Amino acid sequence: MSSYPVPDLLSAPRPPRKGAVKASARVSRLCEVMDLMLDSVGDPLALETLAASASYSSFHFDRIFRELTGFSAVEYQRKRRLRRAAHLLRHEPDVAVMRIAQDCGFPSNAAFAKAFKQQFAMSAKAWRDGGWRTYMDQQVGRESDVSFFVAEPDNLAVILAPYRAPAPGSVAARIRVRALPAVSLRYQRFFGQSGAALSIACNVFISERESIDGAPTSTAFYGVFDEDPGFTGEREYCYDFGVAGIDVADPNLGLRLLPAGEYAILDFHGEWPRFRSIYEDWLEQQALWRLDSTRPHIQKVERDGAGLWQGWLALPVKKR
Repeated sequence: MSSYPVPDLLSAPRPPRKGAVKASARVSRLCEVMDLMLDSVGDPLALETLAASASYSSFHFDRIFRELTGFSAVEYQRKRRLRRAAHLLRHEPDVAVMRIAQDCGFPSNAAFAKAFKQQFAMSAKAWRDGGWRTYMDQQVGRESDVSFFVAEPDNLAVILAPYRAPAPGSVAARIRVRALPAVSLRYQRFFGQSGAALSIACNVFISERESIDGAPTSTAFYGVFDEDPGFTGEREYCYDFGVAGIDVADPNLGLRLLPAGEYAILDFHGEWPRFRSIYEDWLEQQALWRLDSTRPHIQKVERDGAGLWQGWLALPVKKR
């Protein structure tokens, strides 16, 4: 894997947070539409319907949506459907390709096959047979590995380091599957960024909650990603970072409920493990659990008594 230069992100003045969704009623409505697209990935959603749900005309909605995401609403929905299909092809090997195409909103196998090959440069069968790994490593690459390092913007060596597989079984030995309760989260959405830029942006969110809302230094913060992080490039990352259990002053921060359920939990303290290691060292090596694509990946971070970061990664799972 190629090396990457370490930018001088801390000494230089911070530029406007590209992709950071600022608190505004307009953007909050667009975030709700994006969530509607995810929840209704298999249903036909006309542009007029999406625009009406955000209280815009079709013309203005598509323009504003493109300004926020870099994609038209139709293109964004198509890409999300294809990523969901790619996700299911990897994690649901017993489900027929035809069924996955239908569940992801494609009207015919031919339409799905054409769109999938355009997006991933291979057939759905080749993807399921292991092509997804090549795509993840070559097309997405390091962005898929660094997007959950959100609490240490000064540790660029860790944030920018290429993925290195753990010693076989070392992560699996630490995984515990347990039920997590639902959590009500006030969050900010970050779109189109990852790695060090995302880490700095989320750290700014933490600082704002501590300085503006009086959050104690022991407050827990949550990073949330609704798709397979290995298949989503930086331009398409949609990452929610938020806080629970405190009153926040900004009424335009988003509100979402992290769903209860069973998760594969990897606790950490003084290190920054990656979801990829849970996938490869645990999920793909056992026969009892599989990924539950209806719930998000979650990272929890909080400071210990000495001010050091600790927390866990939570991978949503269900029994096979």
